[in-house]
Amino acid sequence: MTELAPQTLRLKSLLGAIACGVLLSLATGLVENPPEASIIGFTYHGYPLVWRITKTLQPTEFRFTSLAIDTAFWITISFFVFILLEKIALPKLRVDLKPKTFLLPLVLFIPLGLAMDFVHEFGHAFWGTALGGKLNYMKIAYLQLYPRLAITPQFILGKVVVTGLNTEFAYGLFLLGGSLTTNIASWLLALIMLKISLRHRTRVALKILGLFGLLDLPFYVVLPQISLQHWIFLGGDKPEPLLGAQKMGIPDTVFYTILVITTLALAFLYFKPLFEKACKSTRKLFATRFCSDSLTPRTRTQTPPPNSTQFATTRHTKDPPQSPSPQVSPSNQTENPRTAP
Repeated sequence: MTELAPQTLRLKSLLGAIACGVLLSLATGLVENPPEASIIGFTYHGYPLVWRITKTLQPTEFRFTSLAIDTAFWITISFFVFILLEKIALPKLRVDLKPKTFLLPLVLFIPLGLAMDFVHEFGHAFWGTALGGKLNYMKIAYLQLYPRLAITPQFILGKVVVTGLNTEFAYGLFLLGGSLTTNIASWLLALIMLKISLRHRTRVALKILGLFGLLDLPFYVVLPQISLQHWIFLGGDKPEPLLGAQKMGIPDTVFYTILVITTLALAFLYFKPLFEKACKSTRKLFATRFCSDSLTPRTRTQTPPPNSTQFATTRHTKDPPQSPSPQVSPSNQTENPRTAP
């Protein structure tokens, strides 16, 4: 049984890596990956290799060989991630990795991500119209929501067009409004989970939804500044919330301070059990090392300095030197010794 346990665990990791790799490779079909030389009207999708090409007024082209290579690439990455989690991270935190643990989040990841994407775009529309603007267009993924409901052939993570914003402050709040709304939604979800007892599946779904709201603001501020997009490969390529805060007159130092504080506070609320386990493990580790160091017997003997008390004591406890006894002749051993007059 002990020999079969690691094999079973490794098989579960492999199956999980295959599932994750397939889903990730298919998800990259939504990621635009333009080559250095491209044809006008063609959009290229897939990572690291392009396997889906959309053409204007032409059928979509699929490259299945590139899709297979991408799938093998993501399966390999996922397998190494599972091994690292099982061997290093999760055992230290005493978390058991089972198929049920990651299957539900895996299924809910894309639908809940699109749901929070809607909250983000709705935030743009809400704050823009609240400041006197007019909503002209709104789209999520393939679904056009305004001015009419329709399915479009081109994928866009999210797009909102609001006109009539005449002041810099109004336009800045419109830019900041998307990530601001998702951040507020994340706080509300955290408080709901903190105050209300929910079932496991409901709690997992709300936590995933809240994590998207948690990461929305810092990702949109940081990643575009290092030549990535809002969600690494998807979304806008400019730090929209930061630009909006600047147009509103908020200093960068104040904005970054608020960003760090709210992100750390939300992370603590969503990962509170994980933080507690990590702190407990750290305290036990330091306590064990301290106790082992204090209880370890010393093997080296220390030589006291010459002027120490111990040395002086040992000197005074020695017997005084004895004077040499007088030599007695054999004839005097039985008689009293005579003294000189």
